[in-house]
Amino acid sequence: MFRAPEPPTPEQMTEAVGLGMMTMVGALQPIFDTADGMKRDLEARGWSPAMAEHVVAVWLATMMQQIAGGGA
Repeated sequence: MFRAPEPPTPEQMTEAVGLGMMTMVGALQPIFDTADGMKRDLEARGWSPAMAEHVVAVWLATMMQQIAGGGA
């Protein structure tokens, strides 16, 4: 009656993975831009570059966890 669909070819899988990665980069761009802006703002307020980097890294890691479904 019904035939199972053909499995994707390696080329089709490569294309699908590549498209997914490009889509994810576009979706994450505003988050990375925000992190860059936060770091610049903290440094402009007198925070040391190392401390600003640390604060932003923690914030960015938290955002990435939430996006991946690991946050509350």
